Amino acid sequence: MDNAQLSKVLKEAMKGGKSAVGAKESLAAVKGSKAVLCTRSIPAALGSRLREEAKKHGVPVVELTQSSVELGRMVGRPYKVSAIAVRNVSDSDVKLLTR
Repeated sequence: MDNAQLSKVLKEAMKGGKSAVGAKESLAAVKGSKAVLCTRSIPAALGSRLREEAKKHGVPVVELTQSSVELGRMVGRPYKVSAIAVRNVSDSDVKLLTR
């Protein structure tokens, strides 16, 4: 997926304010999420816990090629973001993310 598509989906997801930003917040919010996005720079231990929790709840995990700095910029945050749990995205956007 290219940056333009990802940025569009993330902006839509962030509009509703129901997305959990950050690895620890995403870990806590996995249960009600439609997808979890992880960057390549997520800490290994936290990343594996997040993936296990997502698998337990049947939530798809999208491995992004972007760094946490790039993801932070995409969602309009002035800091690094290593994971996002998105809740209010359409099913078509979830399919687009998981391709």
